[in-house]
Amino acid sequence: MFRKVLVPIDDSLIARKAANVAIDLAKRMGAELLLISVVPLPEHAGTVGEVAEAKAEGESKVSKYLLEFQKAANLSGIKAGAKILFGHPAHTILKCATEGRFDLIVIGYKGASAIQRFLLGSVSTAIAEHAQCTVMIIK
Repeated sequence: MFRKVLVPIDDSLIARKAANVAIDLAKRMGAELLLISVVPLPEHAGTVGEVAEAKAEGESKVSKYLLEFQKAANLSGIKAGAKILFGHPAHTILKCATEGRFDLIVIGYKGASAIQRFLLGSVSTAIAEHAQCTVMIIK
């Protein structure tokens, strides 16, 4: 049913749970897996090097757990890739899913207060509302 699965992850427990669910699902379906982490960049950089600094800091933070899950997936016999992307998380995930022609996005739900959801929304909600493919939200 699903041949290409996209899994946006960060270092949260719910993202780790989503990655494990996606690995299990990909194994059962013989699907290809792409694990991504999106590093947000400053919208209004104060200095010339601020964006480069944010990229470098973000890469060092996410590369460890991203590669950890890629290795776990590969050891399970799944063809899995890993990428670090930069930009607004929801927009970047949606763009990656569309350009990569993914069948499924597996993403963790992050609880936020009612005020935070009202003011900021959530990445998982934006993905569910705007994705052109099936979205599985893991709680």
